[in-house]
Amino acid sequence: MILECDIGNTRCKWRLRRGGSILERGVFAHNNGFAELARLQGISRVKVACVAAPDVVTALCEQLSTMGLTAEMAVSTAMVAGVHNSYPEPPRLGVDRWVAMIAAYNRQKNNSTGNTSSAALVLDAGSALTADLVGANGQHLGGYIVPGMRLMKESLLKDTGKVRFHEEAFVQGLALGENTADAVGAGILAAQIGAVQVAIDQSRRRISEDFAILLTGGDASVVFESLPEQLRANVEIVPELVLDGLQWVLP
Repeated sequence: MILECDIGNTRCKWRLRRGGSILERGVFAHNNGFAELARLQGISRVKVACVAAPDVVTALCEQLSTMGLTAEMAVSTAMVAGVHNSYPEPPRLGVDRWVAMIAAYNRQKNNSTGNTSSAALVLDAGSALTADLVGANGQHLGGYIVPGMRLMKESLLKDTGKVRFHEEAFVQGLALGENTADAVGAGILAAQIGAVQVAIDQSRRRISEDFAILLTGGDASVVFESLPEQLRANVEIVPELVLDGLQWVLP
């Protein structure tokens, strides 16, 4: 069995795979370590895409060591599985973005017909909201990085003197807020939706062919439900896109 892990800045998303079958999956906040993995048995390999701080990697490796396992860490390279990295220094591209792009491109390539393209726009709504466009030839054509919803909230609390609110008071949605909490909640969501719409618009300007729009990340469902209906019809939520890409990055 193979344990696959997608470790972001706050959460670890994992699943157990045997061949093409997913046996179990889960997600947990990793601020207290990785003890939740200790109950998993029969693992032969561990594949990891991680963007968290070095101390988080250390905690993961320590937990795996007690299980007699070593993590295989994904890294961003110049080219994998038909996808070409646009960065002059490939390792500087976030590995979560890289692995998700590879998964998206190959997903579309394998599903494409004569009437569809393998181009894809990957939207990842996590601690950061990222957008990355991959052309039908596998070339990464650039993207955006925007603070995600949690970071926007934390920034307002940290760097403003009088914008004070309790997150649990938020009424989720885009309606104009009539108190500070609702105004902050709606404003943050509006910023996320605006970034998504601009990314889609710029992608259409950048390439002429059709492209899939794949949305992943912890806030994917919140973003998806707030998109305009005509746009939502063209967006597909793929919750485990990063995990899906590990099969190509770490074959």
